Amino acid sequence: MIEYALIKTVHIGALILWLGPALGAWLVLRAIDQDNLTTDTTARGVVRIFYSTVVLEHIAFLVLIGSGTLLALNFDFWGSEWLQQKLLILLIAIIPLEIIDIYLGNWVAMKASSKIANNIDPTSWEKKGLSIYHGIFTKIALSIIPVAVTGIIFLAAGKSPIF
Repeated sequence: MIEYALIKTVHIGALILWLGPALGAWLVLRAIDQDNLTTDTTARGVVRIFYSTVVLEHIAFLVLIGSGTLLALNFDFWGSEWLQQKLLILLIAIIPLEIIDIYLGNWVAMKASSKIANNIDPTSWEKKGLSIYHGIFTKIALSIIPVAVTGIIFLAAGKSPIF
């Protein structure tokens, strides 16, 4: 059971690192952007920290998927109905958002923000990508992820299917 406890601890820790730091950094980024609370130097520092947390978030997501796979395979959860429902939520809601987040956050928006910080004009696509990332994409993700994660946690905690 120690092996189970260790993998489960890594799994829960990865969940926390996937959700927490990036959301907190995004809230700070939005606050300074919307309220003009800081100097350019401070804003650049917050932007840099935000994109560092985006990288951390995606590493944590990979650890979350890996540790979940280990739990399913090593402890005979693979055929269970609750896990199948958990995977369905993951495949329909979370993974598509994460793929878009990795592309927009780690490449397009990060590159555009870096150019802006260095007084270089981003391309029109980079500007559009930055706008999409911090606008409609984030609004969609913030409405879907909490509901999906709550369902996933319910399934994992109870180890019984929802329907």
